[in-house]
Amino acid sequence: MPQNETMASYLKALGHPVRLRIARELMAGQKCVGEVETSLHISQANTSQHLSILKVNGIVDCIRKGNVKCYFLREPEKIQRLLELLEKSEKG
Repeated sequence: MPQNETMASYLKALGHPVRLRIARELMAGQKCVGEVETSLHISQANTSQHLSILKVNGIVDCIRKGNVKCYFLREPEKIQRLLELLEKSEKG
C-alpha cells in the first residue's frame, strides 16, 4: 500500500471517538479487553470490534493470556505525538 494510503488508513482508524479513547487508555500501558470495556463503559462486542480495526491498521497489537487478549500500542510515542498535535491545534 502506498505511503499516503497507509497514513490515511492509520488516521482514519484513530478518527473514531471510541478508538481515540481506546488509544488514550492504552497510553497507560497494556490492557485486556475486559479492562478497556470497563473503563470506557462499552460492550465487549463493541470493544473487540474497535480493537480489531486498530489492530488491522497497525496501531495496536495483542498477546494472549489464557483465554484473554491483552492489547498494547505498537508505537506509543507516535500516538503521543499525534495527540499532542491535536490538543495543541484545539487550543489555537
